Amino acid sequence: MHPPQAQRLRDVLRCIAIPSFLYLLIVCLLVSATVGCGKQPTGNAPVPVKVTVLAPEEIVVSTRFSGSVEPLQSTDLAFKLPGTVSRLYQPPGLDRDVQVGDTLAKGTVIAEIDEGDLRRAKASAAARVAQLEARTATAKENLEIATRNFERYANAVGGAVSKEARDNVDSKRIAAAGELETAEHALAEARIQLDQASDDYVNRQLIVPFDHATVAEKHIEPGERKAAHELAFRLIDISTVHINFGVPDTMIGRPAIEMSALQRIFLGQQLPITADAFEGRTLTATITKIAPEADSKTRTFLTQLTLSNQEIAPGQPLLRPGMIVSVRVGGQLDRKVMLLPMAAIHQGASPDELMVYELAVESGRDVVRAKKVSLGGVYNNQVEVLPDGSQVQAGSKIVITTAERLADGMAVRLMQDNTDSAATLAVFDPEAQTRREAKRA
Repeated sequence: MHPPQAQRLRDVLRCIAIPSFLYLLIVCLLVSATVGCGKQPTGNAPVPVKVTVLAPEEIVVSTRFSGSVEPLQSTDLAFKLPGTVSRLYQPPGLDRDVQVGDTLAKGTVIAEIDEGDLRRAKASAAARVAQLEARTATAKENLEIATRNFERYANAVGGAVSKEARDNVDSKRIAAAGELETAEHALAEARIQLDQASDDYVNRQLIVPFDHATVAEKHIEPGERKAAHELAFRLIDISTVHINFGVPDTMIGRPAIEMSALQRIFLGQQLPITADAFEGRTLTATITKIAPEADSKTRTFLTQLTLSNQEIAPGQPLLRPGMIVSVRVGGQLDRKVMLLPMAAIHQGASPDELMVYELAVESGRDVVRAKKVSLGGVYNNQVEVLPDGSQVQAGSKIVITTAERLADGMAVRLMQDNTDSAATLAVFDPEAQTRREAKRA
C-alpha cells in the first residue's frame, strides 16, 4: 500500500461518523502497515541475544531444623552432711586441684570433708553396739538359767518345793526374759546408729558416679565450710551427646506418597548434621527418641538424636553442650541439576518436541543452533534439563532472551550486561506515529 492510498482512506474515514479514538487507532494501524510494507530488509544483521552457560546447580528440597547439643547424662554432687572441705582431687602429674574441664573416671574421689568428727562418731557407735551385744549375751544366759530353775521347781514331786518358791523362780524367769528383750531392742537401735555413722563417714567423700565425667561447674575450695546438700560440682558426660529439635506433626506418621516418606522421621533413622562450629564437616546421628506428645507451647514433637562425640585434640571434644547445629531431613532429595529459564525453551518441529538455541562460533561469527532437550521438574520458574535425551550438556551456551524469533543457523551478537533486555517491547505512541507520517506526506 502506497502513501497516496493511505491519504485517500483517511479522507473517507473522516466522512464517516466514527469516534475520534477509533479513528486514530485505525489510522495508526494503517500507517504502520504502510511503513512496514515499504521497509527494506536489513539483510543479515546479527540478532542481539543474551546467553547463559549451562552448569549443574544444587537444588535444596530437604527441610532443615535447628537443634541444640545436650550431654548424654549429667549430675549434681553435694555432701549429705555439713563439714569443712579437707582436700580436692588432683589429676595425676598436675600440681593443682581439679578444675572445670577435667574429665574423670567412675569411682574417683573428687572431694572430701574433714573426717575427725565422723570417725569419732563411727567409733562411738561401734563401741555402743559391742557393749549392747555383750549385755544381750548376758541376758540370754540369765534367761536360760532362770528357765532351767523354773523347770526344776515345776517338776518337783509332792511338796518338796513350796508354791511360794515356785512363784519366786517364775518371777525371775520373767524378769530375765524382759531384760533380754530390752537388750535386743537397744542393740538393734545401736546397730542402726552405727550404720548411720558408717554412711556419714563414707559420705564425707564425693565420688564420681559415671565414666567420662567432665567437670562443668565447680563451687568448692579446700578449707571451705559446706552446708548439707549445697552444690559442689556439676558433672556431665559428653563422650556421647544428644541433639534435641522439634518437628511438626506433618513429619510423623506414614505418608501416602512414597516421595513424602523421605521427609518423615522414625526411630533408628540416620540424619546428617552440620554447624558453623565445625564448618566443612558433616556428622551423622541416629534418632533414638520421639516424644509421644507435642509440646504445649510450640506444638512440635521433641526428637532426640544420639551420636558419639569426636575429639579434635586429646581432651577436646568436637561437640559441646549448648551448641546450635543444623539437622537436615530428606537430604536424599537434594541433588545437582541443570536449570534454564522457561523463556529459553521453544517448541520443536513436532508438538511433543522441545528445543533450545545454543550459541556456536562458525566461520568466525556467532550463530545459534537448535538443540533438542528433555525436561524434568520445575523449580522457581526454572526448568530442569535432563542429560538423557538432550543434545546440550554442561558448558553449553544457551540463548535465554531475544527480541526476534530465532532460527537455526541465524547470526547473533551477544548483548552487553548494561544493554536493555531484548525482550522489552517498545511502547506504541500513535501521536508520534501520525507526526512522522505527516512529515513523509
